[in-house]
Amino acid sequence: MTSPRLRDFSSAILIDDTGRLLLQLRDDKPSIAQPGRVSFFGGRREEGETPLECILREVTEEIGVTLLLENFQHLVTLDIPDPENVGGHVKGVYFIARGINASSLNVTEGKLVIVEAEKVSGIRDKLTPLTAIVLHSYLASRMTDGCKRILFLCTGNYYRSRFAEELFNHLSEQENLRWRAFSRGAAESGSPANIGTISRYVIQALQGLGISATGAHELPRPCSLTDFSQADIVIGLKEAEHRSMIERRFPALAVGSYIGKLTILMSPIPAMPCHTWRR
Repeated sequence: MTSPRLRDFSSAILIDDTGRLLLQLRDDKPSIAQPGRVSFFGGRREEGETPLECILREVTEEIGVTLLLENFQHLVTLDIPDPENVGGHVKGVYFIARGINASSLNVTEGKLVIVEAEKVSGIRDKLTPLTAIVLHSYLASRMTDGCKRILFLCTGNYYRSRFAEELFNHLSEQENLRWRAFSRGAAESGSPANIGTISRYVIQALQGLGISATGAHELPRPCSLTDFSQADIVIGLKEAEHRSMIERRFPALAVGSYIGKLTILMSPIPAMPCHTWRR
């Protein structure tokens, strides 16, 4: 039986045949989660359903168009504290489906919102928290197409790796390098002492360098095997902490095609201005 404090669901970024995003404006009713806000189409997973079967059923019900399983490409899975319900947890699997004819849709729940990717900032304050997190990640990935990717790891993805990600991307853009960074936590979950999306000390340190944290609204995220497969270089910020965590969670990283990345992961790196931070 699923805990009432756990939300287990699938959602999808739907993209029409001109590249516009097809989003859902939720009904403004108290009985609905995040009423009157904009989100992706999707819903709760029923017992026995796979995430892919769930999104196929939900999208078919909500837009009145029958799609195929192969129309959906996995984007990201979030397994994090619920930013929309205090004390709750979410296991959300997000997909992308492209080439949808917007004029053929029959939206049965809420209203259809069509927005160009370049104009998402105009509705950012209307998005649900989870939608904002995933949409930011998707749009960032579009901007880094063709770039090499570096993954920074700390324990809880709250202090050190977030600082490294923001600093690296700032410097990379300044130097016009074809490299972009993202960050994750080596631990399966962060410390209860880590309040909010990112440490205020990270924000303060970046501001001291004249850098605005573009991902400050994103929640900490634990790493997955998918993250390793998408990274060209992986750097753990402290070998004494992170080697054992990664090897325990992902034994496959010590063998086969991952051996080069694991070697880089355990290489020493210059000290960063966060040596007094706990995570």
